[in-house]
Amino acid sequence: DGSCICCNIPAGWTEIHHVLDWAKNGLTHTDNGVSLCWFHHRTIETSGWDIRMIRGVPHLKAPPWIDPTGTWRPASKARTDKGPTRP
Repeated sequence: DGSCICCNIPAGWTEIHHVLDWAKNGLTHTDNGVSLCWFHHRTIETSGWDIRMIRGVPHLKAPPWIDPTGTWRPASKARTDKGPTRP
């Protein structure tokens, strides 16, 4: 991802987070992982941020006090980004 997808902390200071929890059969694979800083990795469940994967690309929804529209936005510049869907 190049940085924490929530706050842009450099990649070297991040940890990998399973988007679909490993304990709930989420795969340990690049299509299920995102970079998060220590703080966001420890608080993602309670911070109001939400992450989902769409065709291997992480999408992020900020907490309502940051983005009241609740818009999902692509959050990756990763090489695994599959780009636009082809018909």
